[in-house]
Amino acid sequence: MATQTLLTYEQYRDLPEVEGISRELDEGQVIEMARASFLHGMTQGRVFQSLANFADRTGADFLISLDTSFLLAPDTERAPDVCAVRRPSYEAMERVRGVLRGCPDLAAEVISESDTALNIDRKISQYLRAGATAVWTFYPDTRHILVRRQSGETAMLGPGQTLEEPDLFPGLKIPVDQIFKL
Repeated sequence: MATQTLLTYEQYRDLPEVEGISRELDEGQVIEMARASFLHGMTQGRVFQSLANFADRTGADFLISLDTSFLLAPDTERAPDVCAVRRPSYEAMERVRGVLRGCPDLAAEVISESDTALNIDRKISQYLRAGATAVWTFYPDTRHILVRRQSGETAMLGPGQTLEEPDLFPGLKIPVDQIFKL
């Protein structure tokens, strides 16, 4: 059986960049990901747009971002496709080599063809352990959204349903069909 060498965060950050590849550190293991597909990017954009429009319209004290890296633990750096962070939390977060130490309040991940169920479940668990209030996981191919919350609540939403996050964004209502509309 082959063994894999785990990297420290410092070793990971010193790796040379490779064009067209993004990386995350998963409990010391380097995860490399190819560029996103068109469907992935479109879904990511719609989620970002929905959250940013809501925050702008209501004055919600959140910052919304794309592909922002967070140091969730000493050996784990993740970059959700879309995230929301309360402004005071963002301002208090330490920057470690350009990466925010801490966790977003909301992490949203768009599933790609290369993602595995095990890796996605690990990532969701890492966000929740680090303090995320909720994690939204978008499945463009099946047009479904998995919602997992810090409270332990889990929901699977599909066509004709509405995505809400009342603890973070009271009044937010995003039709699932709007996110996946082609």
